[in-house]
Amino acid sequence: MAGYLVGARFLSGELVIRKLTPVSCGVELTLNAPETIRAQLALPQVDPATDTDLDIPNRLLPQRDAIGWVENGVLLAAGQIQGDPFGFPYSSTLNAVGAWEYFAKRFVLPVLGGAQLPSAVTSKWTNLSLRTIAKRLVQQACSWPAAGLPIDFEPDFPGTNEREYPGVDMMRVAEALTNLTEVENGPDITFRPKLDGDRHIRWDLLTGDPDLTQAGADHYWDVSAPGPFASITDLDRDGRDLATHAYGVGATDDETQTRLEVKASSSALLDTGFPMMETVENRNSVLRADTLQAYVDEAVVRYSAFTETFTIKVKRDQDPKLGTYWPGDWAKIKVAKTARVPAGTYRVRIVRISFDAEGDVTLNCAPERVAGGYPVPASDRRWLSVQLRDLQSRIDETNRG
Repeated sequence: MAGYLVGARFLSGELVIRKLTPVSCGVELTLNAPETIRAQLALPQVDPATDTDLDIPNRLLPQRDAIGWVENGVLLAAGQIQGDPFGFPYSSTLNAVGAWEYFAKRFVLPVLGGAQLPSAVTSKWTNLSLRTIAKRLVQQACSWPAAGLPIDFEPDFPGTNEREYPGVDMMRVAEALTNLTEVENGPDITFRPKLDGDRHIRWDLLTGDPDLTQAGADHYWDVSAPGPFASITDLDRDGRDLATHAYGVGATDDETQTRLEVKASSSALLDTGFPMMETVENRNSVLRADTLQAYVDEAVVRYSAFTETFTIKVKRDQDPKLGTYWPGDWAKIKVAKTARVPAGTYRVRIVRISFDAEGDVTLNCAPERVAGGYPVPASDRRWLSVQLRDLQSRIDETNRG
């Protein structure tokens, strides 16, 4: 088996089981979401050092404790045990979810005094980057008694953003973090686990600027020919959000109560036989008509292209090895000519990594907008990116001043 499980107290990170061999284990790491671990154990588990039963059902309890998966000396995933269904007579399954999930059980509230209720307080941060607001959300949640998780934080980053969370709204911290990742140029966020010596696990709260990715060169896989190390298992094409007409809805003027509205259309799809399809850009913070118009002009170009997604299968013990890449990292893949794509080296972003205790690793790449076969030749894969870059410069310009 390539790796092993560790068990720890979630609150302190203290290791209580240093090596546990499951019958099987599935791990999934996803960008801007908690990782998952599903491990099947055969009971009893015997401590090889003492030849005694580890008593897993009583040493690792749901919510109190955590498990993690270690491979190549790297703690790849770790999180709270959510449940441990038992299959009679000897089989137990541990289902765990990463540290992000804990904050789905916590509300955006400062520590309340004895007589205080949530409706009496508001959490507000101003003149900060969204990255640092994410940090403040987690730090505040960890400031409560019995909530000081072993998390290491980045330094503050400057910014001009403001966020206000009235206690009466009872927003969960995990929801607030997700909202930060989803705004325009919002940061990627992850709780990345790590081993702290041989006695504890900890988490780094990491944020992107706005993307969370590696500091060095792109990872590289050659999938241009059937080989033992890597292959493309799937290239998915999705047209569910294609559109020929776009409408833009902006801010409402407080004095006149008039809502800003614009529209745009493109004949690129219509000229090649597609039916009329519509979409809407809801941008309630936009006050200027030219800015909103730039957004919808971009939308009808963006949505004239299918979304394509590469899925790659790679060997865990071949360079780059499992544990050297993470969700958010960029990679280059060398592809041979097929009926769908021309030969070339494509830059892709890893958004999900999944693997079992043994066998290959599956990498899901970020969806990419590609106009192929209409209204331009399939070989001209840069057409869409060039069009969008030119339109984006208009949006940047009209947002100034």
